[in-house]
Amino acid sequence: MPSKEALKASIHAAFDSVVPDGPSYTKVYAVEMKQKNYVVFRRTTISNFAIGFRPGRTDLVIVPLDENNGAVTAAGSPLTITDANRASVKKRDLQGRFVIKTTDGQTFRLTVMPSVPKITAAFYQLPVDQKAEYEAFVALRDSLTTA
Repeated sequence: MPSKEALKASIHAAFDSVVPDGPSYTKVYAVEMKQKNYVVFRRTTISNFAIGFRPGRTDLVIVPLDENNGAVTAAGSPLTITDANRASVKKRDLQGRFVIKTTDGQTFRLTVMPSVPKITAAFYQLPVDQKAEYEAFVALRDSLTTA
C-alpha cells in the first residue's frame, strides 16, 4: 500500500483529470457505506469519492473513485451540486454521515474524516491525512446546513 501522501496525491490527480480547472478546488476524500440486510447475511458496498469545493462558495463536485493496489482513478463522470440542483443537506444522520440530496433523486451519505488510520484502511477506506482540507470541508458543510 502506498504512503498516505501518495494516496492523497493520486486522489487529487484523479479529481483533476475529470474536472475542468480541478487544481483550483480544495479536495477531500469521502467514503459511503451501503448495507443491505438479507435473511441470512448482510452485504456491505463501499464507494470512494473525491469531493471538490471552493472555500466561500456553496457548490461542490463529487467524483466517484476506483482504487486498485494503490492506483486511484476516477470511476465515472463528476457530479456538480449547486444551489439549483441541491434538494437538501443534513449535517449528520444517525450514523454521523454528511447527507446531501439532489433534485434528481440522488442521495449521498458520506463520511469524511480528518485522518484515516491505516488499521481501518485494511477494511475499507484509503488511508489519507487531510486535516486542513477537513476543516475547510466542515466550514462548507456548516454553511450549507444553515443556508
